[in-house]
Amino acid sequence: MTNYFSIPNVKKKIIFRFISLLLVFNFSTFSQISIPTNLDVFYSLTDSLVDQINSEIPSSEKKILLTLNLGQSYSLFSNSIKERFRQGGKEIIEPPDELKIPHVDIVMEGAGVEYGEMFRDGWFGTHYIQRYSTIFGNYLHTFSESGKKEFEITRKDTVKVDDLKFLENDSFPFTKGTIPSEPFLSGFAEPLIAIGTAAAVIVIFFTVRSE
Repeated sequence: MTNYFSIPNVKKKIIFRFISLLLVFNFSTFSQISIPTNLDVFYSLTDSLVDQINSEIPSSEKKILLTLNLGQSYSLFSNSIKERFRQGGKEIIEPPDELKIPHVDIVMEGAGVEYGEMFRDGWFGTHYIQRYSTIFGNYLHTFSESGKKEFEITRKDTVKVDDLKFLENDSFPFTKGTIPSEPFLSGFAEPLIAIGTAAAVIVIFFTVRSE
């Protein structure tokens, strides 16, 4: 009886290469060593806001009077905002207001996460989704000639759908977004491709055996 080991080496190589090409779609082209949580992204957005404000204050001014109006939902950013100002070379002074130093007043109006459409990395690859993290509000500081300035800062990146349960935080609703469903064609095509692949391998195998 003819078995795989009696098939000529050339035909063995053809089968091996064909199967390898069919399986190559399973490998992911995305490489993410460390994925920040949604809350981590918001911390980085507040850092960007502080850096923006610091760039508008003369470097010769080393002290600022800082007022934060973050509301109950976003009060957790208070310490990180203060620390970022310190890292930027600013000493934060508490009231009274009569001190003749720059005054910075930040109001956080909202923050939230939105997810884009779900997609696969290849036919049989991992599900990914685009993540949009946004903070918005306004701020006012001594050196602002235009008065109150609105801000909206958004960061876009790509994360694995399976990781969302680790990236969101139940204690902070603004870190959670609505996850879209898998596209119909993606879910429908995968089993058809799997069946077609298996059928093609079987046909090639028995064709080689019959020869």
